[in-house]
Amino acid sequence: MERWQRRAAKTIGGILVLIFLTSILYHYLMVAVEGRSAGYFHHSQVVVETVTGTGYGSDSPWDSPLSNLFVMAMDLGTFLILFIVLPYVFQPILEETLSPDVPRTTDLTDHVVVCGYSPRGDRLVDEFEARGVDYVVVAEDEAEALELDEAGVSVVHGDPTAVETLYRARIDEAASVVIDTADEIAASVVLAVRERSETVRIAVMSRDLTFERPMRYAGADAVVTPRHLLGQRIAERIQTELDPRLSDVTSLGEDFSLVEVTVFEESPICGQTLAETDILESEDVSLAGLWTDGEFVSSPSPDLEIDENTVLLLAGSEAQLKALEARTAPARPEESRVVVAGYGEVGSTVRERLRSADIDCTVIDVEDDEDVDVVGDVTRESVLRQADLETATAYVVTIGDDDEAILSVLVARELAADLDIVVRVNDSENESKVRRAGGDYVLSLPDISGRLLALDVLREEILSYDRQLQVVRFDADDLAGQSLADTEIPETDCILVGVERSGEIVTDVPSEFVFEPDDSLLLAGDDEAIDAFESASELT
Repeated sequence: MERWQRRAAKTIGGILVLIFLTSILYHYLMVAVEGRSAGYFHHSQVVVETVTGTGYGSDSPWDSPLSNLFVMAMDLGTFLILFIVLPYVFQPILEETLSPDVPRTTDLTDHVVVCGYSPRGDRLVDEFEARGVDYVVVAEDEAEALELDEAGVSVVHGDPTAVETLYRARIDEAASVVIDTADEIAASVVLAVRERSETVRIAVMSRDLTFERPMRYAGADAVVTPRHLLGQRIAERIQTELDPRLSDVTSLGEDFSLVEVTVFEESPICGQTLAETDILESEDVSLAGLWTDGEFVSSPSPDLEIDENTVLLLAGSEAQLKALEARTAPARPEESRVVVAGYGEVGSTVRERLRSADIDCTVIDVEDDEDVDVVGDVTRESVLRQADLETATAYVVTIGDDDEAILSVLVARELAADLDIVVRVNDSENESKVRRAGGDYVLSLPDISGRLLALDVLREEILSYDRQLQVVRFDADDLAGQSLADTEIPETDCILVGVERSGEIVTDVPSEFVFEPDDSLLLAGDDEAIDAFESASELT
């Protein structure tokens, strides 16, 4: 018998005993003190009427003070029973009766079990659903499990550290397990999984790089630390902007690469139209798209003017892209300095990588630390001035609150119009807001996390996971015999940057291009665009 059922039985039994004893006392008072001749059952009826709040009938009023005191005591007891005791007992019954059932088991096999749920897990679930991969989320909080179930997410309610919960999630028949819980309990989840299965692949999403070894000791096959990798990527991005000897080119194959070029106010091409830059006329470099005013444009007009809020996505040979980077880069001062807002895992990684490259850093955080140079709120202009933001070369925002990050970017852009601003966001939906606020380069933690897990769990061939857009290679066997215009690609927001055929990559693919067996597509796009393409097509 469940706890609430035992509690209800005890309470009801107690009320019945109380009514019985009260009826005896009331009958005695009515006969011995009030001198009334009514029988015991009549007086029991009066007590029941009092307890249920329906009235007293013909028994009122009472002459003796003792009888009145007794009746007042019954009134107070009725108040306690009706408004305190009964709701306490029967509320769980009503909640259990009226509330939907929480999913506690699954019938899936060869699926992915996700232990824990976060914005990173939300991104991963989108990846699963776009690819038709079976999955189940293990959620410990009942309210969260119900919310996920109502949202259409496959979920099992239970403690992920409990072997019994994993049994109900059919861990024995799972293809792999993703652990996205707090680092402190992740090892317990790994051990619980290994108790049920020694062969299932386990990938752990961790906040702290120092937990990697303990997770592997517990039995994890892979430990993903997206915050650390995101910090490294931001540091690389800053280094390539400050040092003309470095390049931010991403190689996608033999003699084919991508690069994101940020246009600054001092850049030679700032203020020119696309046609005037000669980029569109180049045979070795093609424009895949650009960001302007917070929006990505896949087919920009040649008359579009490039300003300091523009980021170009270019494809071509690595040598040509490096040469173009050097040609469009602004002159940088010999003494460069970067201001880092936030000293968590991402911010500390950025500082460590930049200082190892002899780049001066000024760190701002709300909490004091030996490595924090300015203590304060980065949304305050006075704090940014204290960090000498006006004289800095770049500003990196790695704080955990997106709304505060947006406000900080607005203040920073007002203080220094030509500042290179790089921002980490925790919600992908805020990326366009940050760009409109003045961010030059924006990376989403959930998107990076989802791509990393897709690489490990889904074994996808993601060629670039740590950029603003991801680049994925897809087999095009199902498109053989079709022209580009006949496929779903032109209807999506994806960019076909090239087609790999017989070891060579075809760029500037025309609409009449006909796909052949064994072709591979190189598609670029944000996570939603890639997911939409996969959902709309029959490619796997």
